[in-house]
Amino acid sequence: MNLSPTSKWSLDKQPWLGICLTVGALLSIKLKQDASWDLKNYHLYNAWALLNDRYARDLVPASMQSYFNPLLDLPYYLLSTGPLEQWPRLLAAVQGLWFGALCYVVLRIAFRLAEYQGRKPHWGDLIAVLIGVSGTMAVSQTGGTSNEIALAFFVLLGLYLLMPLFHGAVQRPLLAVWLAGLSCGLAAGLKPTAIVYLPALGLAVLLAPATMGRRLKWGAAFTVGAALAFLLSYGWWGWHLYRLSGNPVFPLFNQIFRSDLIPPMSTVDARFLPRDAMQWVFYPFYWLHKRASLVTEPPFADPRYALTMLSLALIAVFALLGSRRKLSAARTVTHPVIRLFGVFLSLSYLFWLVLFSILRYAVAIEALTGIVMLMAVQAWIFIPRDDQTQQKIIGLSMGVLLVLIAATTHYPGWGRIRFGKQVFAITTNDVPPGSLVLLGGIPSAYLIPFFPHSQQIDFIGLNWFVQVSDRHRLWNTIQQRLEQRKGPLYIVLRQDDKDDLDLLHSLTPDLSIGDCRPILSNLDHEPGVDSGDLRLCLAHRGGK
Repeated sequence: MNLSPTSKWSLDKQPWLGICLTVGALLSIKLKQDASWDLKNYHLYNAWALLNDRYARDLVPASMQSYFNPLLDLPYYLLSTGPLEQWPRLLAAVQGLWFGALCYVVLRIAFRLAEYQGRKPHWGDLIAVLIGVSGTMAVSQTGGTSNEIALAFFVLLGLYLLMPLFHGAVQRPLLAVWLAGLSCGLAAGLKPTAIVYLPALGLAVLLAPATMGRRLKWGAAFTVGAALAFLLSYGWWGWHLYRLSGNPVFPLFNQIFRSDLIPPMSTVDARFLPRDAMQWVFYPFYWLHKRASLVTEPPFADPRYALTMLSLALIAVFALLGSRRKLSAARTVTHPVIRLFGVFLSLSYLFWLVLFSILRYAVAIEALTGIVMLMAVQAWIFIPRDDQTQQKIIGLSMGVLLVLIAATTHYPGWGRIRFGKQVFAITTNDVPPGSLVLLGGIPSAYLIPFFPHSQQIDFIGLNWFVQVSDRHRLWNTIQQRLEQRKGPLYIVLRQDDKDDLDLLHSLTPDLSIGDCRPILSNLDHEPGVDSGDLRLCLAHRGGK
């Protein structure tokens, strides 16, 4: 097939937006309906709580995640309980559009890089995009409610907007930088897991090929845009948390803000941080073999990150030796745009490693891995012949990489169920208005919107977050409510309920569990199968 610049059929002239969105929708349907732990714990409840102003009535039914910004959860909740309630496949397709949008922005980044290298996009570029977007974290979260793919889209959109600055091809640089800041600040405000990308991209701006004065102006414009978007997307929620707890990021970093609801502790999940010096330096190489509880809860394997680390090292070596190679500045690894990628990815990875080390937060890094590998292959394979021969060899090399990567990749599972006749088939049993329901059996807060008369019922969580608040205001408030309670009391339990009952008896020793009835839920069991796990029990004061 002729892919010369004069060919009518050219990769950069295809309807890629429609193709990418279609791929995202179909992949989401293939993966089936999301029933992940986080969905059942807080993604549904937090949206419902915002819409029904539950913050004065409910107490941590979704554990510490009850205090997470609910904005990104609203679309899924509104669609799944509204117009698409009876259309679970269509809902999955809509959710998958975020993956399609991510694919499209990565594709535009690859094609823009090809343009700056003075060539037309080739199959090697397309394979590079495919390597990145087929990563374990992006694919496994497609159609889900974790929202990491949407955040990655906004972050990479910011990177795309900044690329012209490093090529001298932007007419209004301040506007471009400001918009990039808006996009990244929006991601960080919607979910703090994207905060690592803000300083990485902001510092990269300061390395643009321009005078120091212009770079400082661009850095200031990026900061202003990021701060404005962050305030719009998170400021209102931070103010709400401050009024509620005295900590604008509650419960995070409470060792700094010291809300009296809980002890002065971090609450940042440190389970996945590197365990020793070797892991701190070579962590991605530990992900080559399938294992669990390293940087993800379920087992996975992904060679993309280790290959990207090697690629960046190779690019750095060739950049140092670049003056010895007879290449134009636009085609060497010393091109400023490639420097943008190197700085952004390196800093993003370092910030992510220190703060989280939870791999599903690294989708923006993962999506660029194929492009970085392409840069390394381009640096390695330089043939002083015609461009067409060189592009064929590069494309073949990328194809071999794709096959090897696909053969050694193992995708994690976050919890999916088969599609039923409706998105949620949940029967909680009737609870009288004015009741108090204690939520054990974490994750179970997703049940709350489906209780009859749910807006006239109070909900209190029985979970680890309540346990650690012992002798602090949250514990005392829950204990006081239970002691003063006069109306009906119920408790949601699972089969492994010993910890929940021990916590309940610590809060109020005179409560006993009476009659229990099963809760039917398609999110815990396949549609049409009775649940023998979740149950709703009547609680009463007195003897056992």
